Amino acid sequence: MYKISYKSITRTNENGSKSGIPEDPTNRDYQQFIQDAAEQGIEIVEGPDITEPDYASLRQQEYPSREEQLDMMYWDRVNGTNVWEETIQAIKAKYPKTITGGTTIGEVPDWVQEAADNWTFNRQLREYVDAVERLERYVLSEGVAAVIEDRVIGTEKYYDHVALEEKERDIIDRVVIKEGIDPIERTIEVVEHNQETKEQTTKIIDNPLVVKDEEERRAAQEVVDSTPLKVIEAYNSAL
Repeated sequence: MYKISYKSITRTNENGSKSGIPEDPTNRDYQQFIQDAAEQGIEIVEGPDITEPDYASLRQQEYPSREEQLDMMYWDRVNGTNVWEETIQAIKAKYPKTITGGTTIGEVPDWVQEAADNWTFNRQLREYVDAVERLERYVLSEGVAAVIEDRVIGTEKYYDHVALEEKERDIIDRVVIKEGIDPIERTIEVVEHNQETKEQTTKIIDNPLVVKDEEERRAAQEVVDSTPLKVIEAYNSAL
């Protein structure tokens, strides 16, 4: 549980102890606070205490100074007026004894939710980047076809028996631009030894490398499919 205070955050630990956290994005405890708010929800954060003064404090703040009141009393005697009494009564009426004051809990500041949303956005962006990079890698069970290109390496003369004349043509050579990668077999044979009978049996099982590759690709695709559009747009705009 976290409590927002002025320029700091108080964390209540599992053992009931409390520790202060500065509002400093470079502070590790502050970063953990934002992560907790993002993952567990803003409900784990309590807003700041708002202290409302009681009637006595409000009256005291608005009463004229002692010198000013004595001056009012003097001129009231001289002029036969009631300025002092009316002034005091007006302040008392403005702040009746029903104003008891007290402390209430305010709303969680907007910056907490904004920071939590930003943390979630950055996490989703990192996961999306990793997922895209994973899917761009070739499928082990399919391999990669070699990239071959026909290139002109020279010319040669030949006699065209139809046109009855000598002509020139290109000499073409097939060049491997990028070597291919052979696919991995989807199944493999494993030999099991029976310690009691000393017999050996051969079993065909799914290739663990292919299984792992397919599991990773499915997980990456799930991340891509669940990524919010605004995160994908941010990724594309950075390309």
